[in-house]
Amino acid sequence: MIGSGVPRDGLTDRSYETLRDRILDGRLAPAERLQIDRLSKELGVSHTPVREALNRLVSEKLVTLAPYKGFSVTPLLDVESLRLLLEARRVIELGALERSVVLATSSDLEGIRQVLAKLDGLVAGPELDIVSFNQLDAEFHQMTITPCRNPYLVGSYDDLRVHLQIARYYRGRPAADSQQAQTEHHAIVDALAAGDRDTLIAAASRHIDTVSERLAGEGAEVPA
Repeated sequence: MIGSGVPRDGLTDRSYETLRDRILDGRLAPAERLQIDRLSKELGVSHTPVREALNRLVSEKLVTLAPYKGFSVTPLLDVESLRLLLEARRVIELGALERSVVLATSSDLEGIRQVLAKLDGLVAGPELDIVSFNQLDAEFHQMTITPCRNPYLVGSYDDLRVHLQIARYYRGRPAADSQQAQTEHHAIVDALAAGDRDTLIAAASRHIDTVSERLAGEGAEVPA
């Protein structure tokens, strides 16, 4: 049970966070119907916080609401939608990095390196934990653009990356792909730390190209 005696806003926030996490890690699958009564019982709250949480997820495009059908997890993006998402990511991420390379502090860089080290540890393990890698990968990229100090850029990027994170989860991530991603991540951090704008943009652009080629080549269907 999420908790009793908690203000309704708090119950809504907790319901939202729980449902969002379940969508991002695959416990709630793409296109799965979301019944308020069932979720209310599972989370130990009334219908109202669940409905409010679901409406918040609708605004993030993680959940859809259809007349006479109710709420459901948003289906996986098809290949064309994924291409458009990655195109938008390129514009937002590279634009943010152009500012991050100027404004990043030593504290920013230390936080980024800590996440990078955790990713290195996962890649070095005997079996890749895909869910953990994807979560840390998303955190890494978010931290590289946060130093741009523009909440609109950061917010726009965050809206996009959750769908990319879900797509990655359902396509898997071979160990070789993760190792390549880490090589590219290190190049991004090195250029950011050196304040080398041109090298940073080139490194980030190559990384986005690699992601685009792999995801577009694998299609958009959920494995059976």
